[in-house]
Amino acid sequence: MIRRHLFLWIFLTLLNVPAIAGTPNLAGIVPAIAPPGSTVTIIGGPFGDETRVVFGDQILQPANIADKRLTFIVPQLLEGDYLLYLQEGEVLSERSLFFRILLPSPSIVDLNPSIIETCATGEQRQVELRGRDLQPGVQVLLDGVALAAERSGDSLTFNIPELVPGMHQVQLANPDGKHSLPVSLQIDALPEILDVSRGEENVNYYQLLIIGKNFSYKSTLVVNGQPIAPIYPGSLQVDSIRYLDCNRLIYKRYPPSSQTRQINLQIINPDGRESPVFTFSGP
Repeated sequence: MIRRHLFLWIFLTLLNVPAIAGTPNLAGIVPAIAPPGSTVTIIGGPFGDETRVVFGDQILQPANIADKRLTFIVPQLLEGDYLLYLQEGEVLSERSLFFRILLPSPSIVDLNPSIIETCATGEQRQVELRGRDLQPGVQVLLDGVALAAERSGDSLTFNIPELVPGMHQVQLANPDGKHSLPVSLQIDALPEILDVSRGEENVNYYQLLIIGKNFSYKSTLVVNGQPIAPIYPGSLQVDSIRYLDCNRLIYKRYPPSSQTRQINLQIINPDGRESPVFTFSGP
C-alpha cells in the first residue's frame, strides 16, 4: 500500500516538471500576421541570451530578450505562412506556430500638383507622387491605364497625357495585385485673367496684354458686358482680340474718350466656361 502511494506521488510530481530542462517554451506570438520590418513579441520563456527565433529557414537574433518575452523583427520575405519555433543552443521548443507575412497595399501620400491646366505643356504636365509600401515594379495607373514613371525611393514622377477636362483617378498597383485607394487629379479648363498691362499705343487706340490661363483661340472677351470678337483681316476702328497662346491675349481697344473709368473684363471659352470678372482702370 505504501509502495502504491509512493508511486502515485512520484507520478504527480513528474507532471509538473518540464520534459526537457532548458527547453524554451513558446506560448504565443503577438501579432501573428504582419508585414516585413514589423516588431513581433513572443510570450513564453524562460528566455536567455542564447535563445534564437527560427523563422522559416532563417535563424533570427531577438531584438530584445526578457525572462518571459522577447521581440524580433519580421525578415524581408515573400508573402505567405512561415513555421516559427525557438532554439536554445541545440534544444528546440516543443511547440511551433505559423506566422503569416502579409504585404500591405500601397498608398498614395501626396500628389503634386493635383491640378493640371488643360493647356499645360512639357514640365508643366509632370507630376510627382509620394507613396508608401511600394514594391519593386510598382505601377502608376491613370484611370486604370499604366503610365511610364521614374522611381526614386518612395517617389514616382510621370507625365500627364492629353485628357478631357474634369476629375481623373490616380492609383498605385504593386506586382502582387494590391492597389492603393485612388486619389483625384483635376484637369482644369476654367479660364482666368491674372493680370492686364498696357502695350502699344496709337492716336485712337491702345493695346492691352491680358495674362491668364486656359485661353482658347476661340475665346470671347467680354468688356463691360459687351462681347469682343477675335480679330479678322481688314477690320478697322473696331475693338478686337488676338490670341497669342493659352496664357496671353492682346485686346485692341478704341476708347470712346480719354477719361479714365472702371473696365470689367471676362473670358468666355467655346465650351461655355467663364472666367471671374477682372477689373482695372483705363480709358
